[in-house]
Amino acid sequence: MNKYTLITNFVEILAAIAGIFYIRKNRIEIPVRFFVYFLCLTVLVELLGLFPSLIYYEERFSFLKGTFLQKKNSWLYNVYHIVSFMFYIFFFAYILRNTRFKNFLKLMGGFYLVSTILNLIISDVFFISVSLYTYLFGTFLILLSVGFYFFEILQSDEILNFNKSIYFYISIGTMIFHLVVCPLFIYDKYFDIGKSPEFVEIRRFILICANIFLYTCYIIGFMVCLRKNKSY
Repeated sequence: MNKYTLITNFVEILAAIAGIFYIRKNRIEIPVRFFVYFLCLTVLVELLGLFPSLIYYEERFSFLKGTFLQKKNSWLYNVYHIVSFMFYIFFFAYILRNTRFKNFLKLMGGFYLVSTILNLIISDVFFISVSLYTYLFGTFLILLSVGFYFFEILQSDEILNFNKSIYFYISIGTMIFHLVVCPLFIYDKYFDIGKSPEFVEIRRFILICANIFLYTCYIIGFMVCLRKNKSY
């Protein structure tokens, strides 16, 4: 386990804890509660993602050496990415007021789910690497969802109090994170120490910065909105 993994896991756990505290102390809407559950799921997935390293270093898991569980955890993240993008799409579809936006996102979400599953079945990427199709299409739909949300804010009085909405912090963090990270997955085939060690280090550094920014946005959002909520 390297320092990048430890830092990422640390900020993820902090965000999940902040979210749990927020929903315990505050009267919140259903989307926020499920968002916190999603953060907890993310922490669990990241911990499961450490399993290949445990198999390699821990003798108690030696019986799993040589299996696909040790070689790569791409299968885990291919499943998680579909769940993650689907969650964000329907999260924004739920909080939007415009019926056309809501229905369009739901329709695109359904198409995304079917097409990504078919892509994993037809291609041989499931156990080899993260699916580029899943990530690119999912990123596009997230940016579209956030765009719809910002458009609604600009068309309403919420623009005057946008910093009091937890949805704003979730939107900003999610949008910037995927804009920064998506290009890295386009060049994922170069993620090989033997081929390009410099790219590997740059990729790791950008990923850790993006993760810190993302989960810091969530943490700040929970803290700020908790303090400004009159019911607390």
